[in-house]
Amino acid sequence: MSEDLREYSRLLERVLARFPGLSREELEAMVEAKLRESKLLNRVGALLLVAEELGAFKEREDVGEIKSYAKIGGLVPGLRDVSIRGVVYAMAGPVEAGGHKILRLKMGDETGSVNVIIWDEKVEEVNALGLKLGDQIAVLHGYTRERVETGRPELHVGAGGVVAKLGEGIKDPRSFYLDLGEALEAGDGVYDVKAIVLDVGEERQVSTRYGEATLRELRLVGESGEARLTIWRDRIGEFGNLEVGEAIYVTDLRIEGSRAALTPRSILAIREKPTEETLRMIQERKVRELILRVLDVVEKRAGVVAIATDGREVVRVQPCPSGVKPGDHLLVRDAVREVRRGRVRLLCFGSGVERIEPAQPIEPPNRAVKLSEVVSSRDTELTDVIVEGILYTKTQPFKVRTRFGEVDKVGFWIRDRDTAVQGSAWRSKAMEIAGIEEGSRIRLKWVSIRMNVFNEPEIQLDEDSIIEVLEKPGQEEKIEE
Repeated sequence: MSEDLREYSRLLERVLARFPGLSREELEAMVEAKLRESKLLNRVGALLLVAEELGAFKEREDVGEIKSYAKIGGLVPGLRDVSIRGVVYAMAGPVEAGGHKILRLKMGDETGSVNVIIWDEKVEEVNALGLKLGDQIAVLHGYTRERVETGRPELHVGAGGVVAKLGEGIKDPRSFYLDLGEALEAGDGVYDVKAIVLDVGEERQVSTRYGEATLRELRLVGESGEARLTIWRDRIGEFGNLEVGEAIYVTDLRIEGSRAALTPRSILAIREKPTEETLRMIQERKVRELILRVLDVVEKRAGVVAIATDGREVVRVQPCPSGVKPGDHLLVRDAVREVRRGRVRLLCFGSGVERIEPAQPIEPPNRAVKLSEVVSSRDTELTDVIVEGILYTKTQPFKVRTRFGEVDKVGFWIRDRDTAVQGSAWRSKAMEIAGIEEGSRIRLKWVSIRMNVFNEPEIQLDEDSIIEVLEKPGQEEKIEE
């Protein structure tokens, strides 16, 4: 008797025990009906669907070893016998590695996603299911291990495990991928990413401590954000025939600053041919031969960012040449324009930006806004403005849970004469505000002002904002004396 047949028999007995009023003949007839509905189901998958429709998995008791499906988002390393259900959104293999045959899947539900590693004799059984992206499957009697490079759990299916096809999933497999811009905004980490190919790059040879190696650098863009993806050695062929404007969906992509790299678990899962829309988007976002004046310089982990202007709008140039200072002028020869939360960013490539001496200096626009104007502009969102006031109260730093994890936040109020406006500072800027003495006069540069949930204007600082302390408490009186 095959393992699938033994699992079917065991599960059949458990469902019959769960519903004493149901005869074996009735249950098997329901299974046969499911099999007739879809020729892609195996018997275990059909029985699982019937059991679920009967309500067998609504409670944890009285269902034998398969008490219920675990939520994927709740998996932890070290589980010895766990069963999950979800949608397949990436597949790779089978491959031979270390004397083993391995097939890899990526599957998800409404709570999260997980890498699934299928071993040896189970590979052929799963291949026989004819799985495709978007199928819903059940994985029974798997075990979890910690993935070394991320600390996240991954699910393994060995000799005692079973994979059953449940039919087509209810979620588009593309819905499990983050836009590249969202991944960049989330910060360094490993993500499943959707991006548009901006440039495929050329193969080249480089010297490493392990000898000569071949690499290719792709330039990728999202709805917002741009990154360079470096492809090494044996993965080059997999990404070698990509086209400009093509949409790619890649799992387990490591993001560090504005650079991306494949991990051992990365799968190029979906490719979509260039469309008129993606090609037009790329063309519209290209910037060439633009002269800018530098207003401020901000150092970040991803490099130096120049906050600059063409005389009309404020833009961020990243990265910019070292040694650039306020008042310098830049010539942007090759960049991609992105707009994120109202801010304009020019992402430059290679030698695409250089310092120049212009024939006519650019006059910077006046971005200073009085607090009284902030209060009166209740229906207007302002971006990249400069405000001044007395920091007269603030909260202690506290943690806020976001979709990208926990971050620091500080709430504060600044006033000028009879007008007061609240503000919020996040991450590193929260700690800067926390370190400023109450009563200090401060200038906040390149901030946004948006309406909060109470329909009141709020000053919002982010990593590119600049905080200047103009006067400390009592300093003005000492100067007058």
